[in-house]
Amino acid sequence: MAVAKRVLRCHNCGAILQTDSKKLPGFISRNIVENGVPKIPYCNSCYEKMLELNGSNLDHETDKDILKILKDAVATDALIVWIVDLFSFNGTLNPDVAKKIKKLDIVVLGSKRDLFPSNVTDEMLIRYLDERFSEVGINPISIRLIGNNDNEDINSNLKKINEERRGRDVYLIGDLNSGKTTFINRLLKNYVNKTKWQIKTELYPGTASNVLEIPLSNSSFFYELPDLSDSTSVLSKVEKSVQSVITPKKEVNMTRKFIAGGSAILVGNLACFYLVKGKYTSVRCFTSEKAELKVTSIEKVDDMLESIRKRKNLKPASDRFVSFRDYDMFEYDLESDDLRHDIAVEGLGWFSLRGRGQKIRILLPKGVAVKECLSKVR
Repeated sequence: MAVAKRVLRCHNCGAILQTDSKKLPGFISRNIVENGVPKIPYCNSCYEKMLELNGSNLDHETDKDILKILKDAVATDALIVWIVDLFSFNGTLNPDVAKKIKKLDIVVLGSKRDLFPSNVTDEMLIRYLDERFSEVGINPISIRLIGNNDNEDINSNLKKINEERRGRDVYLIGDLNSGKTTFINRLLKNYVNKTKWQIKTELYPGTASNVLEIPLSNSSFFYELPDLSDSTSVLSKVEKSVQSVITPKKEVNMTRKFIAGGSAILVGNLACFYLVKGKYTSVRCFTSEKAELKVTSIEKVDDMLESIRKRKNLKPASDRFVSFRDYDMFEYDLESDDLRHDIAVEGLGWFSLRGRGQKIRILLPKGVAVKECLSKVR
């Protein structure tokens, strides 16, 4: 009588694992099999791709019109104001844009400051932004934080920008949902036009993109550029109803979870934080106030993801992720430095823990950027 033997598939591409030919799908090295196939196996090809992605940024979709407009900004030595959402921003910056403007004077505005807990200081957030921009070769001339409420002192920021521009044009850039539109609306409420020009929105010469043009003087202007692509954000991968769940409207929620090796933390069916190896660990999870988290064993994760999708019994729950092929998985080996590290998911939030030699995996919708770095809240 024949004995049934479990057929193993690559956890990423789904190919049946085999050791016979490197040219065929699903090839896995024989020495891996001999040493015991991992509980979550990958073929050699997928494993190498994940190592490559884990060490670099995912591809960004860069609007060619934006690069063309920024070429003019470089030619005129303009001042760049780059606004980022402090909650959604995980440190992943558009490499094409960063390369284009890195030699210009750049002011960074971190928006939604008012959504952070009171124990988070401005110094922590400014240091975090400075470190992330420095990684792509940008050293901002200033970094400031702004909130979303109407009481924010917009006049103070406008005065500082006017001083920093030194008579030059200003170009405002930022991702969709970065707070750029809110900033412009508040600017216009306080704007007094003392020039011969009018505020207008029109096609930028040589492009198919509309640009808002606000006169600053008779010879200089403030340009609001179209939104940068958010193609690596969770927000771009989910339904509008799910976007409303993962976008904080109130103070960012910090939930502390304690997990041991072999356990995982689910954030609805949009993220799973696995502690593959390591001692009992305290993990701080920063999410929107509506997001729900659940601790489970690694072996139950696939069933839990399917249950969440079908039953909507844990928010956020998206219908767009049906099988493991709809997710990417990344792995980190943390140093035993006892420093606090973030593993941040663009558009969703971040997990924070002390580095004590843990092996961490993170499961995310395909194409979403994740980044490990020293914590923004230390």
